[in-house]
Amino acid sequence: MANEEEKKDYRIITRDIAGKLNLDETYTFTWLLFKSDYETGESHVLRETLREVTGIKDVDTISKYTAKFEDLGFLRKEYNYRNNEGQFTTPVTYHVNIPKSNWVRFKKDLLLEDIPDESKAFLVLLKCLCINNTNIIYYNKTEIARRLNLSPKTVKKYIDLAVKHHKLVEVNNFFLITDNNIILDTPHAKSNFGLRTFDKLAREKYDIIYNYCIEKNVIPPPYDFKLMEVLCIHRYDQPEEELETAVRNGDRNAKKHYNYYSLKYNLPKLCPNLPPQIHSLQYFLTSLINTKVYKERASSPKEVKKTILYL
Repeated sequence: MANEEEKKDYRIITRDIAGKLNLDETYTFTWLLFKSDYETGESHVLRETLREVTGIKDVDTISKYTAKFEDLGFLRKEYNYRNNEGQFTTPVTYHVNIPKSNWVRFKKDLLLEDIPDESKAFLVLLKCLCINNTNIIYYNKTEIARRLNLSPKTVKKYIDLAVKHHKLVEVNNFFLITDNNIILDTPHAKSNFGLRTFDKLAREKYDIIYNYCIEKNVIPPPYDFKLMEVLCIHRYDQPEEELETAVRNGDRNAKKHYNYYSLKYNLPKLCPNLPPQIHSLQYFLTSLINTKVYKERASSPKEVKKTILYL
């Protein structure tokens, strides 16, 4: 029963919308999905209802969008729907095609987030470009614009907004969607650790970040396993105690190895100047992986007013 209830909270959407629907059309289509039966795709939603939930100005625009969805094969329309008394109850019944493959998932809560509607649609489109079973996009902004059939200016605008609202992380050669309503089954196989051990490692690394913030009288960000996992997978995947033991034993390459993989060593070097409060681990993830970002921060340090913590 719980599994059935969980299914009602998310929808799957075909990746084929990427490059075929613009932001307003994508947002309308995602709402149509949640106004449809999650198993059959059947919907009797009124155009007026779609207009209200999407903020589209008129029902004619809704009709134009749904006609395009039908032309693209994303749904089928059934006209003249009647109730048992033979009365028209709605001008059309929609039968949304539920894809059997090449789809991604997202939760309804995405549509209720306090961010611009176009940003929500952009995140859905970005998810369609992710590597299978990840929230990682390896395309640059130019290629994203080409694949989504959006202007480079539009892509830059909504990438910047997603980063600002802590929905996206931009690293050297990839983007990572961090919105929890974009569903992800993380491939833990990339790590040398089992899930339980990996969670322990992520907690260990987070404690280092947390204590570093406290030492600097900075309010630390909350724990986020997804972000810590990415931080560990892409660089800091070795326990500090093992790194320190190797250095003490005098291993020839241990010091160089330690300097690269140790979070304790790299935090003060790559994040020497912190703001008074850090709201997301995204700040550290970007700094500790993105060489370009942390070099810019290190070369132009800014004086910031520190906050005194009363613990």
